[in-house]
Amino acid sequence: MPHERFPDFLGIGAQKAGTTWLHENLKRHPEVWTPWVKEVQYFNEVHIPGHRAWIGNHRREHAQRAIHGLLQRNPGRPYNLETLHGIASIAVTPASDAWYGRVFSHAPGDRICGEITPEYGLLPRAGIAHVRRLCPRARIILLLRDPIERTWSHLRMLAKGNPQIDFRQAAANEDVRQRANYPRMIRDWGRAFGEDALFVAFAEEIAADPHAVLRRVCGFLGIGYDAAHFPKATERVHVGQDMPLPEALHAVLRESLRPFYEALLPLHPEAAQRWMRQHDMV
Repeated sequence: MPHERFPDFLGIGAQKAGTTWLHENLKRHPEVWTPWVKEVQYFNEVHIPGHRAWIGNHRREHAQRAIHGLLQRNPGRPYNLETLHGIASIAVTPASDAWYGRVFSHAPGDRICGEITPEYGLLPRAGIAHVRRLCPRARIILLLRDPIERTWSHLRMLAKGNPQIDFRQAAANEDVRQRANYPRMIRDWGRAFGEDALFVAFAEEIAADPHAVLRRVCGFLGIGYDAAHFPKATERVHVGQDMPLPEALHAVLRESLRPFYEALLPLHPEAAQRWMRQHDMV
């Protein structure tokens, strides 16, 4: 049985704020190893009961996609059965601390390892404490985007699978709303791991100079930066369909999310003020 190993870093969100972009770039770095299944979704399965209904399907779909990609890249060559078994076991083996440790046991010893699962930003304090027990020296990465823009992007994503969606009702869903509660994420994760172990960057920074953000991420993780490691840094991923935000919904979101903007002011005043001005909230 492979030894257990736990992540050196975790990306905890925010969803729709650049986490897929970060994953796609870090997995290309020669000093980094990430699991074959994007977004392992372990700690939220344990600590957020409402997520359990979809996590199994998520893992199966991503495992099947990873296996298909592996076979497509190596046609006619002998299969690496250990790798295939490792991918399949993520989807078919019951999750536990030991299971999670085996996921990362495949990482080469000369690389750091980690995963990016935006749902981890929603973890309650007990869930964050669980992370710290397994990964006491983990470096935590949090990407932030204007809360209203983030929520509207999320709602448009939900509408792809449900054309009859009631946007106002979906916006009131607490799971959707709490994904913009950046002050709680910063406070709770910073307390658990220490402020020096929490890296925060903003979607606007990624859009303006993605290589500058990646340079900072590499420094934070203690790995070398070389622009050649990130040939697709300037490419956008999962770009949603452009759709204007209805003014009535905009007003609802301003009211609902205002407490998060205000609580962010003492933590990141420049970003909070910029975002509030965009929505006539100051």
